[in-house]
Amino acid sequence: MPTQRFGVWDGLLLWGLLNSLNQPGRSQFFYSNQDDPGYRQWRTQMNAAAAQDPAVRQKLAELDSQVAQLQGQPKNPGVLPPGVPNAAAAQEDGSGESIVFIVLFLGGALFVLFWFWRRRGSQAAAAPAMPAGLGGSDRTRFRVGMTFPVDPTPFVLAAVNTKVTGIDGEMVSVEAVGLLMDGNIPLHRLYLPGRTGFFQLHLDRDGQPDECRYFSRLDEVSPASPEEWGVWLDPAQGLIGWPQFQTKDGKTYDRVWAAGGARVPPRDLAETIQDLSGTSSRVLHAMLYGAPTGALPPAPQTEYVLVAAVEDQGQAWVEVHAGIDINPSSLTLPAVSLA
Repeated sequence: MPTQRFGVWDGLLLWGLLNSLNQPGRSQFFYSNQDDPGYRQWRTQMNAAAAQDPAVRQKLAELDSQVAQLQGQPKNPGVLPPGVPNAAAAQEDGSGESIVFIVLFLGGALFVLFWFWRRRGSQAAAAPAMPAGLGGSDRTRFRVGMTFPVDPTPFVLAAVNTKVTGIDGEMVSVEAVGLLMDGNIPLHRLYLPGRTGFFQLHLDRDGQPDECRYFSRLDEVSPASPEEWGVWLDPAQGLIGWPQFQTKDGKTYDRVWAAGGARVPPRDLAETIQDLSGTSSRVLHAMLYGAPTGALPPAPQTEYVLVAAVEDQGQAWVEVHAGIDINPSSLTLPAVSLA
């Protein structure tokens, strides 16, 4: 199989060294060559891959941890670890060292193939079979183009104490219907025109809403480089999953989905969306945060901030939404099938 070169380094050789960090000299090699332009090019591609795949993120985190422990020690750039000759030497040498190189090379190739297999699997998971509730099932209560009345009271009360953008009027229409899978838990989304706001509902076993939140778009960011993506998704320091999230006005929100003082990985959510043009799917790497509003009842007591890195048809960006709880009974949703 063809392989890419990064300066003097062979791509699969670097993959193999990364995949065998427990062997002598591996971490020392990466430490010694971390300023090499070829290595930097390879690491940039790896960072981009890590932003999409947990297995790669874990490998790089392990590498960075070992390299950090070597800071201050002498460097020996350009020298491979013991027992690992370069490709040219391996071809000329008929000794056992060439066998070591072949094993390392194949190990790197297998790691590459494993990564691509994982990526294909995650992409397939992003487009689940159309469940009941979307696509014209006779059991669905939600349909593109449907309208329903909404009590404006919580939006009026939230206007002063939250960043949530209210709705216009007391009757809303649905531009798109989404089904978001949080593990095995289905969440229904009713997107309003323009898709800058949506109701997110959980249904009980009888198909009745028992939880509802309304979210409006607060910000949207399009990272332009692996480094900018690292700000959001870095395994150690990424904002999505950090214990707290701060909005541009300086307000701090605590993580809702997981307790603790350390960063946790964002949740991977697969969403299927139906609108007038058809059905599509996307993947969200998300975390939910919240903070007290300080308002007196019956105003909303908690303001949420939902932060998500979105993968959609070959494009990716970050969405930030502000949200509040909505009493499900205040939504006059259809009580029977619309199909």
